[in-house]
Amino acid sequence: MEQNVITFTGKNEQLFSKHQIEALTAKLTLIVPETHNAILIKDGQMLQTLSSGKYLISKFVDIKTEADSALAVLFMSKTAKLKLLWGTAQKFLMYDGNLQENYKVGMSGDFDVQIGDPRKCYLYLVGADDDLTSEALQNRLMSNVVATVESVVAEYLSDNKIMFNQVTVYKRDISAKVVKALNQKLMSEYGIAVFSFNISNVLIDEEDYNRLAKLRRGGKVEEEVVQPKAEQAEEELPQPKKSEQKLFCDECGIELSTTAKFCWNCGKKVGGDKKCPECSTESAPEAKFCANCGHKF
Repeated sequence: MEQNVITFTGKNEQLFSKHQIEALTAKLTLIVPETHNAILIKDGQMLQTLSSGKYLISKFVDIKTEADSALAVLFMSKTAKLKLLWGTAQKFLMYDGNLQENYKVGMSGDFDVQIGDPRKCYLYLVGADDDLTSEALQNRLMSNVVATVESVVAEYLSDNKIMFNQVTVYKRDISAKVVKALNQKLMSEYGIAVFSFNISNVLIDEEDYNRLAKLRRGGKVEEEVVQPKAEQAEEELPQPKKSEQKLFCDECGIELSTTAKFCWNCGKKVGGDKKCPECSTESAPEAKFCANCGHKF
């Protein structure tokens, strides 16, 4: 009786397991457990998708005329979740609307997938593979994952006016947006459901970060000041109004309230010694120039 029964014998953490039918008999029985769906395949084509239960193969295949056909059963898990890694091979080009500057950022993390549509998953993802490994699945899905992440991140940063140095603060919110968009895309294309998505690392290009950080500390304001004509006296230079003055944290660059005593992001005390962005020398709070290199604060 054992030889006439086909049942799932793989590992529970596998998304699918293929069983090749060697001999077709009238009593050959397929048993599908509660944890799986089964797809009956003949000569590479799907015949039937079966839910949990007990089935005679002869109900779906003519033993007399199709005995020589290549038959297989693909058990597709309804419960197994597979954790996959993702990462950007090249950094995204993002735009800081506040500074009106581009910068490059790389990201990486992980996400959990599960079979949502067995037939679509077989047609567009599994195919003829006997064992689609997690590494192979990652490779097949990666271009879709990265494209979705880039689109969602760009839209989120733009809509919420997030500055370059605040991206890490919003990793959780961005991840929640990505999981919805990615689940919709992978379900429609591959029958794969996405249950969680995590951004673990955010890495802004060092050169871009230093350039934008300098602009945040006032470099851009100095560049935009209208230069006086040769005959214009120095005292006639336009001076920024007090209402236009902004306060930024010396440690993390976050914009602060003009009355703030401590940074809400990193906790650094406001009004301490000034650190020169050029040479890192600390100067008194009232200093207008760096005592070491002459940089103008």
